[in-house]
Amino acid sequence: MNTVPGFWDVGPHDPIDVEATWREFVRSVDGDVIEDLLPQPRPFENADFLFRAVPAVAELKEVKTEFEKSDAFEAGYLQLFERLMSEVPHWRPPLPGENGDYPEWFPREVIRLFRPPIQRILKKANSQIKETKKHFKIGDPTGILVFVNDGFTALEPHFVQAIAEDLLVHSYSSIDCFLYITVNRYVEVDGSDVPRLLWIPKYSGRVPVTLSAFINDLGRSWYAFLETKIGPFTVPTEEIKAGPITSRAIVLPGERE
Repeated sequence: MNTVPGFWDVGPHDPIDVEATWREFVRSVDGDVIEDLLPQPRPFENADFLFRAVPAVAELKEVKTEFEKSDAFEAGYLQLFERLMSEVPHWRPPLPGENGDYPEWFPREVIRLFRPPIQRILKKANSQIKETKKHFKIGDPTGILVFVNDGFTALEPHFVQAIAEDLLVHSYSSIDCFLYITVNRYVEVDGSDVPRLLWIPKYSGRVPVTLSAFINDLGRSWYAFLETKIGPFTVPTEEIKAGPITSRAIVLPGERE
């Protein structure tokens, strides 16, 4: 199925420490780790990185949790099934290999159950970016949330992005770029037989052209840096340019229940 023999069964590379790797990476591209600049105790919760040349502030959030395993999600999912059985009493669970005949509202409502945990991440990051920009007197719309998804596999990346975009339209105005990436979690991309790592930025209407150009260059530098840590891999430039990508997380055999 793919051009990397044994990949789907064995896995890509040994997991690396995302936060430590990003700290090293940011320093390598002449960015600053903000904790290097601000002594303790700090009067506010700071973001992670500062890129003075832009200028931009970035906060890194690594997601390792399967949100659908939380008590709140399971309770909400049960309520949806109760509604399903009430409105469509003849409905039966699909057999293996079938997609199932669900009402149009059902998948939409399931996706809505993922909004609260994503919203909490955005809210916290927005506050950190806002306070850090204020400290460094940065007024430009150049706040970046680096959303690293290495553990959340139940929802496809484009759905996660859609939820984040919808939330960002109405709130959290300090986040001007929502950058969705994977580091230890490879994905299967429609139309490709090569496992991929993602770098997909989405921008608010406020951002200057210089920010998108910076993010594209940063993505190329990131992939080059990452190769020094995990070895060569194939990454098409289209993924750096944020084209429409439909993908699914690759769940390795040892991770399946």
